[in-house]
Amino acid sequence: MRWTSQFEAGQHLFRGVSNHTYKIEASAYRRLSPDEDKSPVQLLKVNRDLIDKARLLGHDQKNGQRLSDLELLAQLQHYGAATCLIDFTRNALVALWMACQHRTKRKVTNGKVFVVRSDSLAKITTITSQSQAEENIDSFFEERDRGYFLYQWQPKYQNNRIIAQQSVFIFGGAEVEVEAECVILKSGKEDLLKSLSKVSGITEASIYPDFDGFARLHAWDKPYSAPDAQDNVQRGVRTIQDAKLDDTVSPADEDIVETVPNGELR
Repeated sequence: MRWTSQFEAGQHLFRGVSNHTYKIEASAYRRLSPDEDKSPVQLLKVNRDLIDKARLLGHDQKNGQRLSDLELLAQLQHYGAATCLIDFTRNALVALWMACQHRTKRKVTNGKVFVVRSDSLAKITTITSQSQAEENIDSFFEERDRGYFLYQWQPKYQNNRIIAQQSVFIFGGAEVEVEAECVILKSGKEDLLKSLSKVSGITEASIYPDFDGFARLHAWDKPYSAPDAQDNVQRGVRTIQDAKLDDTVSPADEDIVETVPNGELR
């Protein structure tokens, strides 16, 4: 928090990576072989091919509407596809949580949090209207007099994950200029995750609050833990809000709970 206090002036975006050796680059680049050219032209080609294949299979429809190129890429990235979109967040603590993750339990590495200045029009153009977001993906990779541009974009169709993570996408042909970076030592990752959970309520469940995240939270490699007191409190609040008072009482407690006429529990 002391480190992030230096970025109070202006607007900044944060990105956390689990390995400090990672660079800020689009995940689509990782699909290319080491000897292939990692240029904006090649990045566009990979994403154009992805979009065309998705449309051919009918994956470009949502709620009865045809998704634009950017909207389709956002959906594909949400489900794990490699695209030109790079995830950032407005919340430094969310970026810290991301930096404290590790790809495998056998090998834990130092993480890193990047900071990018997002309100400089000379560096990053903000997509402010739906008409801009509906432009063909090719238009965002056109080389201009000043070279390639970068864009920041927040989708109109925001799912729970984008909202929870306060996500913003950065993409385009230019390189992302980093203002500062902070290495997160691997020895402190577990303690930081516990602090983020206790103080800020940032956990895997809150970062990925959708169905896909819920399923991943209960995957085979996640240790089982019985519901604790906080889980029972949340269950009770939810069932009372849904007016299902009987569901707030476990069978073992039925003999000590009395329902009075006004619906309250004793």
